[in-house]
Amino acid sequence: MIKGVALSILASCLFGLLYYYPVLLHSLSVVDIFCWRLLTSFPAIAILIIAGKQWSVITALFRRIKQQPLFLLGLLFSSVLLTIQMMIFIWAPLNGHGLSASLGYFLLPLAMVISGQIFYKEKLSFLQKIAVALAILGVAIEIYITGAFSWATAVIALGYPIYFMTRRKLRIDGIVGTFSDFFFIFLGCLIYCALNYRLDKIISDLSHFPIYIPTLGIITAIAFAIYFVASRLLPMGLFGLLGYVEPVLLTVISILFLHEKVSSEHIVSYGFIWLSVCILAFEGGIFVIRAIKRKRLQ
Repeated sequence: MIKGVALSILASCLFGLLYYYPVLLHSLSVVDIFCWRLLTSFPAIAILIIAGKQWSVITALFRRIKQQPLFLLGLLFSSVLLTIQMMIFIWAPLNGHGLSASLGYFLLPLAMVISGQIFYKEKLSFLQKIAVALAILGVAIEIYITGAFSWATAVIALGYPIYFMTRRKLRIDGIVGTFSDFFFIFLGCLIYCALNYRLDKIISDLSHFPIYIPTLGIITAIAFAIYFVASRLLPMGLFGLLGYVEPVLLTVISILFLHEKVSSEHIVSYGFIWLSVCILAFEGGIFVIRAIKRKRLQ
């Protein structure tokens, strides 16, 4: 279990590094960075799948596409949803919205809880009801004070539940879903680059960032690989609880390295949202402790 915890935290740290990475490539546009990330990471992910001897699940995916043509539309929709999230992940730190994006990731677990109740009739516990109420209060205060709620926060918090529900509907999880999404986005990036980039542009980018561009893909692939290994080593409750590490790191990066500040008008609304997340994490901690105790007694 200790190994799984360490790997999960390491994956969060790598995703945190990827959050800061666009700053290192600041002379490139958001689309440029996005395309380079996919063009360099997909081959690395494919190599990891082959090395892990999981190619059989990928061939099964393509057989399913051949047998169910409409299934392809669902996969393309899933890829578009992930593209939007990945673009925001790059755009936010470059444009002074790092804290807004990190808040979206803080709200994500709560959005997932609410989605589960609405779409899958899952019941909320007492603490979950309190957490949801506090989050709604925080959002309401934010809208009242500022007259709006950051679109980046809203797209992350609301978009990811739609993405995960789409994957659940399509019955593609884990490495299969990741390969599918990255494969179609990779093809889209290839087509975009073929239509819009000349050879001298590609050579110029690589000559300016001979280390940063290749390592961008390598770090992405390693982060996902470690993430999936950790998911197999840890109980689901503990794995979900460790998911809070990433938004904490994104907030720290936004404040310390991107030099963003939480203005006084945001402190109250953010405070309610962070408090709701703490309650949700507290409940998750209780669940994990009880699960570990039950396992020891068996």
